[in-house]
Amino acid sequence: MFVGFSAAFAQNPGVHARELFYTPVPEIVQPQATPTKAPDKAADNTKKTAPKHVPPPDASGRPLFTMAVSSAPLGLRYSVLKRDEAGKFQEVNPDANFHSGDRIRVQVETNSSGYLYVVSQGSSGAWKLLFPSPEVAGGSNLIEKGDTRVLPSAGDNGWWRFTDQVGVEKLFVVLTRQPEPDLDKLIYSMGASQSDGNAPRTLLAQATVSDDLIARLRQQVSSRDLVFEKVDSDAAGKVEKAAYVVNPSVLPDSRLVVDVSLKHN
Repeated sequence: MFVGFSAAFAQNPGVHARELFYTPVPEIVQPQATPTKAPDKAADNTKKTAPKHVPPPDASGRPLFTMAVSSAPLGLRYSVLKRDEAGKFQEVNPDANFHSGDRIRVQVETNSSGYLYVVSQGSSGAWKLLFPSPEVAGGSNLIEKGDTRVLPSAGDNGWWRFTDQVGVEKLFVVLTRQPEPDLDKLIYSMGASQSDGNAPRTLLAQATVSDDLIARLRQQVSSRDLVFEKVDSDAAGKVEKAAYVVNPSVLPDSRLVVDVSLKHN
């Protein structure tokens, strides 16, 4: 029987997304076998078969086998940064209503290595690629544990500026442990896969994503499989205004999807 983080989470569903994001998964090690005393040959000359070690049973009476587990749940932290009067970008409530002239960034951080995709929906209704970007890591969307990405990139003036037009800017974020083939075929030339290190990979300009693909990606992850938490605190002199989304699964094909809406009026 394999003992992993998902099972532990199922037993304690009250844990919050922020805690899952930052708390390292304890390593579960295989129990050591109890040493077996060697038989006394002088006292017993009968032929005996060497004893076999059987792991101790679990509650159901079945032998318990465990393996080392070091994988963490797949987690994403995102925050909306607004430029203040001093020209600095500060975290604000992600659900805030923004106004004409506001300059906005979105910051994304992961707790595990994976592949990040971000598309945005403009006033035309079309979904366009926002990340990966040619200005960041040569167009690669591989993101390592603890890495941070700020959107839009410096090549796009480094922020969004809201105009007088009222509406909602939508971002769709996908984080996966393995590359997403359907997206890779759209955004990289020749449909090269991330797993093929020898294939040439060039980020396509002005890549668009269909509504059907967005819907299909959403359906691949049920909201019931994800843990959400919004943090709006000013404790111990540290202000944090962010949202956490975590998939507790430690499987190699784990993924999560997030819809981010920026409202302006």
